[in-house]
Amino acid sequence: MKNKLPKNISVSVACLPPAEREVKELFTNCLIDYSKRFNLPITDKKIHIGICAVEYDAEASNQGITSFSEDNQRILIQVRDPFLSNWEPNKYMIDHFVSILCHEIVHACQFLCGRKDFKIKGLTYDNKDTFEAYCFEPMEMEARMLEYFYAENYGKKIV
Repeated sequence: MKNKLPKNISVSVACLPPAEREVKELFTNCLIDYSKRFNLPITDKKIHIGICAVEYDAEASNQGITSFSEDNQRILIQVRDPFLSNWEPNKYMIDHFVSILCHEIVHACQFLCGRKDFKIKGLTYDNKDTFEAYCFEPMEMEARMLEYFYAENYGKKIV
């Protein structure tokens, strides 16, 4: 059975390759799985998710970002599209792109399912070291943990 988004959630996708339908399906499958996996309801508030593959400045260190509007009615997922920078479209680059996309989708799922500011019992890290704080922040750890699973299970249609 094909997963469907709740009626209160809309998704738009902007990318150069004709993969809008596949990316929307990837988002939907990840959200439904995330909700079931953590036994959390998906919000009933009206929210629009915009997913955009963009070209980043050559010096940019991040590969993707998820942003939330002040009124929490819009989520923007931006993922660096390596092909806009004329990188070779090989299997490694495509898999890497899909993994980054899944990582950012997990952040949207965390928000849509109200999973935030959770702790991992016994985990310690130096909050004053920005790199360490980022690497060991539980929501980032969870996104890194699920990105591979989602890319392998739901992202194959994009590649």
